[in-house]
Amino acid sequence: MVQLGAISVDRAQGLIRVPGVVALREGWLEQAVCQQGTRDHESLITVSMPPSSIHAALLLAGLEPGRPGHWRVRDDGALELMPPTGAAVGVEVEWTDASGRAQREPLAEWIKSGGASVPLSFVFAGSVMRDRSAVPYAADQSGSVIGLVTFGDEPVASVTVVPDRADIAEPSLQASTERMPPEGTPVTVVIRRSTPRAP
Repeated sequence: MVQLGAISVDRAQGLIRVPGVVALREGWLEQAVCQQGTRDHESLITVSMPPSSIHAALLLAGLEPGRPGHWRVRDDGALELMPPTGAAVGVEVEWTDASGRAQREPLAEWIKSGGASVPLSFVFAGSVMRDRSAVPYAADQSGSVIGLVTFGDEPVASVTVVPDRADIAEPSLQASTERMPPEGTPVTVVIRRSTPRAP
């Protein structure tokens, strides 16, 4: 076990544990997790540490980053989607409920589309570095930690590319309110190495 600030790194198991707080229980989502004070209005959970610290912790846990996803509209008007790459990861949330019992479930259980849960897979994409920038690690500027919509800077990204423009992709992901603890509840986000799902 290694401690990187508030983040616990289990190198043997290939996982990290990141403390956070429930930020949003109702509404449309673009992020699953973000740095506090950035995309709180569209994220389930906020964390206090910068995304680059979470990137460093995942490296310490032995995970290999890839690259964030991208999308563009081609000259012929067709939408081109480029999925993110990187080590496949599972994401779970741990918390203590009102009765004092420890709870744990996949983060995907807190996300729904059209009233139904959404099968989500994630990878350690690793954000991007920007030369000659005051904030070279892109996610440290945006606050992205675990992205659902594809902004192109997510350290941990959903493998499904969802354009970040409502005129291209109508918002569809929402908080699954009934499954979540109250706003302000302390939680631990567990990101672990996993085996990718078969297509």
